[in-house]
Amino acid sequence: TTFDRRGIPGCVIATEAFKPAAAAQARALGLDPAVAWVPHPIQNRTAGELEAIADGVLEELLALIKS
Repeated sequence: TTFDRRGIPGCVIATEAFKPAAAAQARALGLDPAVAWVPHPIQNRTAGELEAIADGVLEELLALIKS
């Protein structure tokens, strides 16, 4: 991506249900993206549930963009 070429670290956040599709897309594009997986589905969750999911993945996200 443009950010990758500029040396700006990034990370994808996706739900676990999209693992197969994400892997296929990454292969097709020749990418090896940093991905943090969260539980599926996320729609219809309460604000508190979404905050808990975000809190639970925060350390992983930070590690992915630092590597």
